[in-house]
Amino acid sequence: MLEKELAQATKMAESAHKKVEQLRKKLVADSEKAHVRVKRELAASRKRHKVANARLKSAKSALRKKVTPENRKKVDALMKQVQEFGESVPKIAMAAYVATEKFVAVKADAVLEDRKAKAANQAASVVERAAAKAKKKPVAKKKPVAKKKP
Repeated sequence: MLEKELAQATKMAESAHKKVEQLRKKLVADSEKAHVRVKRELAASRKRHKVANARLKSAKSALRKKVTPENRKKVDALMKQVQEFGESVPKIAMAAYVATEKFVAVKADAVLEDRKAKAANQAASVVERAAAKAKKKPVAKKKPVAKKKP
C-alpha cells in the first residue's frame, strides 16, 4: 500500500516538475525575445536619430546660405523630429535596461532551480538505492560472544 502511494506521489511530482520546467523555458524564451526586440528597437532609434541629426546639420548649412520661409519651416520640422528622436532614445534605452535586468534574473533563477532539481534527483536516487539495498540485505544473525580463556 505504501509503495503504491509512493509511486503515485512520485508520478505527481514528476508531472508537476515537467510543467514547471515548461513554464520556466517559456518564460526564459519570452524574456530573450523581449530583450532582443528592445535591443533592436534601440539600435534602430539611435540610427534614426543619427540620420536626422545629419539631415538637420545639412539643412542648417543650406539655411545659412539661402534664408527663405520655406527653408526655415523645413529646418524647424527637422529640429522637432531630431528632438523627438533624442527623447525616445533614452526611453528605449531604459526599457532595454529593464528587459535585460529581468532576463538576467529569470535566467539566473532558471539555472538555480535546475541545479536544485538535479540535486533533489540525486538525493532521491541515493535514497532509493539505499532502500533497495535494505530490502535485499538478509537479517544479520547474532554471534555468541567468545569466552575468555582463564
